[in-house]
Amino acid sequence: MKKEIVVSEIVISIAAVVAILLIAVQVNAFVLFALVLFVPIVFYRKQKHKDETDSSHLLSLEEATTQYGEPDDCVVADATRGNETAGCILVYRRERMMVVAGEPVSIDNITDVTTVNMATPYTVGQYQLVLTTKEPGREYIRMEVGMDAGWAKDVATEVIDAIKAVRKDEA
Repeated sequence: MKKEIVVSEIVISIAAVVAILLIAVQVNAFVLFALVLFVPIVFYRKQKHKDETDSSHLLSLEEATTQYGEPDDCVVADATRGNETAGCILVYRRERMMVVAGEPVSIDNITDVTTVNMATPYTVGQYQLVLTTKEPGREYIRMEVGMDAGWAKDVATEVIDAIKAVRKDEA
């Protein structure tokens, strides 16, 4: 399947480059010069990210309970998605970790818990729970919690209380 995707990407890329070159020759020499610089940059960026590990696999609730056992606590962040990892936070006290939005996170690495309103002057946005961590590449873990500011505050308070309880057990 990956080979089919790679072959189709190459064919589409070559066709696009040929079409753009034909247009560039007709339009302007500056466009041709820009393409000569732009195309190698695109291929360089693809090569640069080629060797990165695939960390996009998020745990489902079943996988988390199979891997870590039954959670000590579950904080429902988004009531509409409470049966999914995107809607709840599983707390494991003995392991000193949480599964937040499908990602296992060590409680020792969490430095801050806050809520953010994602609304703009032109759109209505949801509130997000934002966990700040010490892990490089995963400094912020965001989770949608709905449209209610009170609910978002309550969810953040529950998460902070769960973290405090785990840290208190350590002392």
